[in-house]
Amino acid sequence: MSDAPATAKAAGRELLGSGDSLAVERFRQRLLGPLDLGVGRGRLALDVGCGDGLEAVELLRRGWKVDAVDLEPHPRWTSLARQWKGKLRFSTASDAQLAKRKGAYDLVFQKDVLHHVPAPAAFLATLKRLTAPGGQLWVLECNRRNPVSYVHLTLLGGHQHFTVTRLKAMAAEAGLDGAELHSREARVWPVNSAGFQDAAEKLQNFFDALPFWRPFAVYNLLHWRKPGRASKTKRRQA
Repeated sequence: MSDAPATAKAAGRELLGSGDSLAVERFRQRLLGPLDLGVGRGRLALDVGCGDGLEAVELLRRGWKVDAVDLEPHPRWTSLARQWKGKLRFSTASDAQLAKRKGAYDLVFQKDVLHHVPAPAAFLATLKRLTAPGGQLWVLECNRRNPVSYVHLTLLGGHQHFTVTRLKAMAAEAGLDGAELHSREARVWPVNSAGFQDAAEKLQNFFDALPFWRPFAVYNLLHWRKPGRASKTKRRQA
């Protein structure tokens, strides 16, 4: 979400294809479905780098109200905001503008944005600040060590993703004490056939189960919970 030209940011999304395609929908289901995003019950979530807004819709389906932000507006925003009236708000902001934003969210969600900003650790610190006490932060980033993604996104797309070692170091620099790192094999298979997608799902499950493959899985997932406020009794005793 830096102030870089929009074409540089859009390149990765263009490689994924249409957000309406079966291939992209199955990718979203695979990547987001197993995540412990909690049950919103009307609480407020922040989707950073929301793109077409369909990840925000997944949060809405889990009961969250969502503030969704990206560097530039997407044509889909108007119809989605109308559909989810009162529960979904879109806005634009750069990483510098986001750093000045006030508010606290019980869930902060960011997918495929961190490698776009000029100061990733500082950006993580911003996300940490925007996470409410007791809330959680999810950061999803492609893994630089994945051989296919390295060719597809780094060499061809110019995206400088991170290794899990680098992601851990940035989390520590941002003060995300106790952050957990996970891996997930999830990629877009650009064939809009349910049978093909079912076969691709089984193949990805196979690779996910191989311990030696985890350092090379497509996605690195960072999960952090912000400590909750101490109770009044505990504060008096401190």
